[in-house]
Amino acid sequence: MSLWQIAARNVWRSRGRYLAYLGSAAFSVMIYFIYTALALHPSLQGEYPGAAGVVRGIQAASFGIALITFVFLLTSSAAFTRSRKKEFGLWSLMGVTRGQLVAVVLWESLFIAAAALAIGLGFGLLFLRLFFMAVSALLRLPEPLPVYAGPAVWLQTVGVFGAFFLVVSLYSLIDILRSTVIELLRAERKPKAEPTFRWWKALLGTVLVAGGYAWASAPRPTAIILGMVPVTIMVSVGTVFLMQEGSVALLSWLRRREGFYYRAGPFLTISHLRFKLQENARVLANTAVAIAIILTAVGTIYTALVVFAHEALTRYPHPFQLVEPALGPSSAEVVEAELSRHGVEGWVRRDLVTVRVDLDPETPALLVPYSLYASVPRSSGVVRPLPEGPGGALLIYPYTVLDPDWQDREPVPRELTVGEQTYRLAVKADFGGLPVNVTHGARNVLVLRDELVEQIVAGSAPEQRLRVTMWDVAGWRSREAAAAAEALSLRFGGGASGPHFSSTLPEYQSAVSSWGLTLFVGVFVSLVFFVTSCSVLYFRLFTEIDEDRRHFRRLQHLGVSPAELRRFLLGQTQVLFFVPFLVGLVHSTFAMKALGTILQRSVLHYGWLVALGYLGLYVLYYAVTYAVYWRTLSGGSTRIA
Repeated sequence: MSLWQIAARNVWRSRGRYLAYLGSAAFSVMIYFIYTALALHPSLQGEYPGAAGVVRGIQAASFGIALITFVFLLTSSAAFTRSRKKEFGLWSLMGVTRGQLVAVVLWESLFIAAAALAIGLGFGLLFLRLFFMAVSALLRLPEPLPVYAGPAVWLQTVGVFGAFFLVVSLYSLIDILRSTVIELLRAERKPKAEPTFRWWKALLGTVLVAGGYAWASAPRPTAIILGMVPVTIMVSVGTVFLMQEGSVALLSWLRRREGFYYRAGPFLTISHLRFKLQENARVLANTAVAIAIILTAVGTIYTALVVFAHEALTRYPHPFQLVEPALGPSSAEVVEAELSRHGVEGWVRRDLVTVRVDLDPETPALLVPYSLYASVPRSSGVVRPLPEGPGGALLIYPYTVLDPDWQDREPVPRELTVGEQTYRLAVKADFGGLPVNVTHGARNVLVLRDELVEQIVAGSAPEQRLRVTMWDVAGWRSREAAAAAEALSLRFGGGASGPHFSSTLPEYQSAVSSWGLTLFVGVFVSLVFFVTSCSVLYFRLFTEIDEDRRHFRRLQHLGVSPAELRRFLLGQTQVLFFVPFLVGLVHSTFAMKALGTILQRSVLHYGWLVALGYLGLYVLYYAVTYAVYWRTLSGGSTRIA
């Protein structure tokens, strides 16, 4: 039998161990191939506005995928090599030379690399059209991007991942070539040390994690921003210490509870878990940190999508608004005719005659009566009362503020001069959303009592007065409304002296398009990170499967039934898989709480919604892993062979 046939047989015989490795590598190849095809697409080389930014983002995502995959392949290959040292030692005893051993390992790597590239490229080509259609929709391109997979795409993908597999294969051989035959044979027989609890590591881990949580819970946004890097380092290091020493302390404490420990289930589970968790504590901690990063990153992007779309509504609450001089003829009928022509129905019209005022040279504002302010549905949904007194006023800004105490501030005395008349006001700031759209020369809104607004407008010069007409439509996100808004923007797109048309739709669609594309790209990058992180746990199970098989065989000889063994195995694998996810979820919850402090709004539910989606994928991955692991362990029968 030739060396390549031996290598092929080894790969097929160990297919259970290589399943996650092959699947993760193929998935990474698929995503990298698709992203490279998009980055090199001829239509995105300057043909569309903003295409350069999209290409740069895709290239950065591709680099991230390549880096994650390389680290994953390097770590996984080293774990496979360590688990096969005894096998390599036996080959050496049977007369296999080091050169032949190297050839077999390289042949195995070649088969796996070829399979990963073939599967990844095949599925990448299969889903390429769907990906381009989704990107075209998010970029709001006039027509979908044509499918493109030129030679450069294939060469770059094969070249990058081919180099990865070659480097990883050569690196995995270093440990084998440095080890003697005796060291290879004894690799699996090294006695395991009794798990020991080191209180100083547990204390340090607790202090680091608790300190990081406390810093992330600070009420001031500036403290959160300054603490991003320190908190990340503190929590990451603290997680490693705390999971390692905490697991030993918890299981040792349960072991000392005789009434709990001497029952069959806990007796089998805790005794074995003490050694399992000690050996895998660093892997579990790294997985927990990786999951926290994934949940936080995707949760942050999703939150940004929602928040920036919400900010568009803060500045532009009305789908259609027209501002024009009050002296001239009204163009409201032109707007309504355009709405009807595009099939937009069921609008609610509001009319306002007002003036532009200046509280100071840097604060121009549009006067709005309180009745209109209270009747318009703003983005915050909160209607605040005017300060007491005839001069009570709300000055509404078109943005949010990082100061959490702005609502508790007292009104500030100000003077407003219109014509020859001066009015004394008690002005309170408001950041809860404008009641009218942002207009040229007046980004802020000054809300006064209705009678005071009427008095100021009546005392102003007729040429200073403005007519503001607003149309609210329930289905303003429809294609018909978007088409009408675009047509009206073109029609009233003249100089600043004429009618000024504004709409919610352009800024809202811009936010959804840019952040939607970021979320779309980021989700696939996070999936690569997520799959590789889960695959590390898969490898930890399969690299110890021979030892577990011997352990379970001894338990069967002692009279433990297959059903009890399966329950024990289920409990053990659930702990190894779901403890990292739970820890990562707690970390990401505090991270999202910190993000909410910066944004001055509650965003925890967005993070939990993202976590729920990844939990579904995690459970599915665990179910497949457990099924393959049990089948491999038992040899397809109810009894451990």
